[in-house]
Amino acid sequence: METNPESRFDRLQLFVPEGERASKTIPVDLHDRWVVKLLRLCGRLFGGATSYGRGVGVWEDGSTLEWDRVTVIESWLDLATEDLCRKLARLRLALREMGKMLDQKAVFLVLGDEIDTMEIGRDEG
Repeated sequence: METNPESRFDRLQLFVPEGERASKTIPVDLHDRWVVKLLRLCGRLFGGATSYGRGVGVWEDGSTLEWDRVTVIESWLDLATEDLCRKLARLRLALREMGKMLDQKAVFLVLGDEIDTMEIGRDEG
């Protein structure tokens, strides 16, 4: 198999939360629709993606621990792709939309060893 010495691949990870579930105002099927939407988008933008079943996540919010169920989506990106910046910008728009719909304070995109945190304002939605 021939390889292009100029291409460098890196792993992209997305985290799809179930959303604000304490009040049950966000249905679980909305989470599932976002998983499918982001898989399709990553498939079109980057040539493929894989999701890993729901896991449990926790983070500290002030002095309390917040728990959520999350699905992880992974895709491998060729960093030498000409229009990679445009594709990542399109993905960021979709992630912001997801964050608003799932009532999140922030959403994350991990590319290699870099974390892109996108804060979601409560008044944006």
